[in-house]
Amino acid sequence: ILASGWKPYVPEEGEFPHLAWGNPNVITNCQFEEIAKNGKIARPSDGKEVKSVAFVQSAGGSEDDADFPYASVVTSLVALKQAKYLREDQPEDGKAYVLYEHMRTSGQYEYFYQGIQNDPGIFLTKGDVTEGKDNGSGGLTVNVDNTLIGGDISLDVDLAVLATGMVPTTRD
Repeated sequence: ILASGWKPYVPEEGEFPHLAWGNPNVITNCQFEEIAKNGKIARPSDGKEVKSVAFVQSAGGSEDDADFPYASVVTSLVALKQAKYLREDQPEDGKAYVLYEHMRTSGQYEYFYQGIQNDPGIFLTKGDVTEGKDNGSGGLTVNVDNTLIGGDISLDVDLAVLATGMVPTTRD
């Protein structure tokens, strides 16, 4: 076995424009981990506390339901773990929305997934994230089409977290 390691994938400027990449309140899952590590979860743009987060698991914007290029079971589990972070930080009114094309929770992790499903402050749905945009109040509006609940939804959130994944260090 060769374990060469990994580094976080950080989208280039202009990549994923439909997800508002470049907006300071659209971050990667590794950036969210850094914010959570420092204590209270706060918006990068203005330091205000975060009460709602859209965890975007798929790059969306196309008809082929493709995930981010380096997505894996790890990015699915990280989104679930980070949704739990938000609920622990905001137990009364924190809302986490996990939006996915493919939820991967293999083996014993299926029990973790089922536990997350039982949290009333965490909403999970399959759907195509078609747009993320500034909503004019410091947060974002995230539009999702063709969800498991049978329609389209529009979410106003404080923060969007992209599950961009892990790049092998052997890749240049």
